[in-house]
Amino acid sequence: MSDLVPVSARWMRLAEGPDAYVATPSEGFPAATVVVGMELFGVTAWVQKVCERLAAAGYAAIAPDFYWRQARRADLGYDDAGRKEGFRLLGHLTREGVAADTAAALAAGTELGAGPARAFAGFSLGGHLGVLAATCLPLDAVISCYGGWTVDGGIPLAEPEPPLTPSGAAALAEHNTMLLGLVGGRDFLISADERQRLGRRLRQAGVRHELIDYPEAEHGFLCEDRPGSYDANASDDAWKRMLEALAQLPHRG
Repeated sequence: MSDLVPVSARWMRLAEGPDAYVATPSEGFPAATVVVGMELFGVTAWVQKVCERLAAAGYAAIAPDFYWRQARRADLGYDDAGRKEGFRLLGHLTREGVAADTAAALAAGTELGAGPARAFAGFSLGGHLGVLAATCLPLDAVISCYGGWTVDGGIPLAEPEPPLTPSGAAALAEHNTMLLGLVGGRDFLISADERQRLGRRLRQAGVRHELIDYPEAEHGFLCEDRPGSYDANASDDAWKRMLEALAQLPHRG
């Protein structure tokens, strides 16, 4: 997966209703399907670039518009107005909707000829969506990049309980899902105490996992479109770890 390949990218309507930004290698079949979980701000230009980068590494990268039931193709600004609207749209998400949209994206990957492995790579809100989806669907791997609210809740989607209760962690273990968590040590959303409790819960449930802490990085450190929090060194290492984790998935022979 070290050799990058040309990609094809476009918006498409998935079978169950949501639009999704889809990027695939231009030639041959994708090695696996990677559902890309959007930020609070929607399937932004940066999320689209993430899809294209994953496609260049050989995967079918599919970013569903999880907000589609309220507003199609929301692309919000990284400002107070965008954040306010993002939380409004987030308030309408349901567990059933997240699972259905993830399943639709996985089905689209199969239709595109992707190999059998199924992964979810999510960023901020998308990290939460990936963990939530993995409690409902058999995913081979979830990469949660600074995904909050998974242990202590704090958003309507995490009510009446967050996804990583002991029973939620047990569901990941039953699905044999590997969880890679990437978070900044200065993340305002995920405290050091929460990260420690997350690790303990995963270990107690027998979930295969790796949690990486970048001590000087802030929330959103992967997004170069947000220069106030972007951390090039942490981002480079995180991308390396993400691609290494995906390379461990069962690929087409």
